[in-house]
Amino acid sequence: MRRPTRCWVFWALTGLLLPLWAGCGGGPAGTGPEAGRDQGAGPKLLFITNSNADWWNAVEKGMDDGGKEFGCQVQLRRNNGDTQGQVDRLREALTLPGIQGVAVSVIEADAPGVIDAMRELKKAGKVVIAIDSDVAKDFHDARQAYIGTNNVKAGEAAGKAAALLRPKGGKVAVFVGTAAAANARDRRDGFFLGAGDAFPQGQSQTWEDGGDHTKALTNVQTAVTRDPNLDTLLGLWSYNAPAIAEVVQGSPKLRKQTTVVTFDLDEATVGHIERGDIDVSVCQNPYEMGFQGVRLLKALIDKDDATVKEVLPDGETRDTGVRVIVPTADSPVKKLGENVITIEEMKSWLASKGLKSS
Repeated sequence: MRRPTRCWVFWALTGLLLPLWAGCGGGPAGTGPEAGRDQGAGPKLLFITNSNADWWNAVEKGMDDGGKEFGCQVQLRRNNGDTQGQVDRLREALTLPGIQGVAVSVIEADAPGVIDAMRELKKAGKVVIAIDSDVAKDFHDARQAYIGTNNVKAGEAAGKAAALLRPKGGKVAVFVGTAAAANARDRRDGFFLGAGDAFPQGQSQTWEDGGDHTKALTNVQTAVTRDPNLDTLLGLWSYNAPAIAEVVQGSPKLRKQTTVVTFDLDEATVGHIERGDIDVSVCQNPYEMGFQGVRLLKALIDKDDATVKEVLPDGETRDTGVRVIVPTADSPVKKLGENVITIEEMKSWLASKGLKSS
């Protein structure tokens, strides 16, 4: 159970915006203010997602713990997987009373509207960072730092795992919400780099779902129906994992034929890995993104250079790392090294943080 929180609600009344927040849980995008928590009189920080996936629950928990640790008031706003929705939430941050820092998972790395809105926030004196998914290299001026996964390296880990599971290679179908997102691009490119020539990128097809979980499932069904020669199914965003697993578990023939490689660990994904519907999942550390995001925003606002350097050992970025999750200890993927753990070991870590997904 969440600890009680003090709630703010803001309303437009006679043209005036009352300086109040809402803070009673993280509902779906488009339902108004979400997930605001009062951890003291410190700075107000706003986190904006790229989608409404369960993955963000772990970021939210990290934010909550970071807010308590560093004396900040934190709020999570969930986007619906739409670029304009993210633009609207970024511009709304200009009008919300007292917001000093904003962290955003950039839905499209080079979307002009998103980049412009981030620059507007900086011009207005807000501290702006990217988490989870960064802006493209040409637009690094729009944010002050990036905290999240090195997605090229994460993709390479997924590719190397696929090569161990399927040494002869295979034909790959890629599933993702938005292929233009920086994390999607990097994971896809990293996968084929790590997998090697036996998994030709030129023969792969990418299926986008725009953050629609129903379409994510339909895309998998359509892909395996259209191309019976597919033998590697790659899910780049967290909710793509259960979508793929639901399709393959319904067909023993398909499951035997295919290698399933995914990212992250939605609550539903945990059970699918335990049952063997997924061969390997490269799991990020969203909890750490939320926690360190709060820490960095606070340090930047306070001009605490020593803490900024601790959070950002590489200058403008912090790689929060990955774990590679396998069903059992006898998986061939264990050859990749110490960052490969079983789903049971991962469940123990989740329980230590009070989480069910990551």
